[in-house]
Amino acid sequence: MRIGKTNNILVIFILLAMFTSLLMAGDETRVGTSSGVQVKVPVGSRNLAMGGADIATTKNIDAIFWNPAGLGEFAGGVAGHLSTQTLIADISTNYIAMGFNTGLGVIGISLKTFDFGDIDVTTVENMDGTGETYSPTFATGGITFARALTDKINFGVTGKMVYESIPRADATSFAVDFGIQYKNLLDIEGLALGLAVKNVGSDMKYDGSGMLTEAEDKVANSTVKYDDFRSRPTADAQLPTTMDMGLSYVLPVGFGSVTLAGDFQHNNHENDQVLFGGEVEVSNMLFLRAGYVYTVESEDDVELGKNVYGLSMGFGFQYNLMGVNTIFGYSYRATEYFEGNNTFSLGFEF
Repeated sequence: MRIGKTNNILVIFILLAMFTSLLMAGDETRVGTSSGVQVKVPVGSRNLAMGGADIATTKNIDAIFWNPAGLGEFAGGVAGHLSTQTLIADISTNYIAMGFNTGLGVIGISLKTFDFGDIDVTTVENMDGTGETYSPTFATGGITFARALTDKINFGVTGKMVYESIPRADATSFAVDFGIQYKNLLDIEGLALGLAVKNVGSDMKYDGSGMLTEAEDKVANSTVKYDDFRSRPTADAQLPTTMDMGLSYVLPVGFGSVTLAGDFQHNNHENDQVLFGGEVEVSNMLFLRAGYVYTVESEDDVELGKNVYGLSMGFGFQYNLMGVNTIFGYSYRATEYFEGNNTFSLGFEF
């Protein structure tokens, strides 16, 4: 494809991303007002260890969450990914994804679920618990399509459903992620640009019998009374939409390569963030990673929208076993108020 046409594709996508950014533009009053924040919980160990900064060169099955365009880099037949992450207060999240190369593009399917454990049921009369327990259901399922448009440009889009349920009430939303990656930017070998707009979709609103309140009605012009129910209206809220613009540079060295990445993340629900990350690859077998998240502080209140995450680190190991590329990864993300998050991931490609 000619350079002029390639550049036109990039310009069109940048304009689309900027237009979306204007639509989702928020302010300080939006901090903490979004719903369905489960979509923001990251998955996989590689980019999480790099602070989430590498949206420009992330590839294959790992890319589905961070930038769906990276799935277009997958040149094999089938890929799979499993990961589990400990969060806070015994809450954990599990993730599974599969990728299939159709020749016309790569199709991915993914599912992220949460485990909250058993939560005691309490009432006004039984503040210490009724003896019963419940566990909320939070899940995000998606279908991704990605392909290489040219030798420099990858494009990807994900359609997903976000579902949340508690006893006698639930909420559902549908959203889209789309992204692009541009390799060898400005004809500089190893320099890549990544753009990703995520969680653009419908608002979430809880509904169900749990929103009903017992009431007593009276027949007009009569003394007859009867029991009835009133529906308590619930508010709806937008999903936490984000727009990421990042650069990555892959530098070949004698023992392998070094990747440096940076990303600016614009949010409609919290303060913007600047992400930094790096990866050292040794003989395409061992990977050492680290990253940092910096939150842009509010001018009026430095505590408003303060991020509890900062430093992250981890490692990976891959080995070709009987024709199957097996990938193991681990990451640790420090938190300010709780124990750090540990993520373990296992992948395969063939």
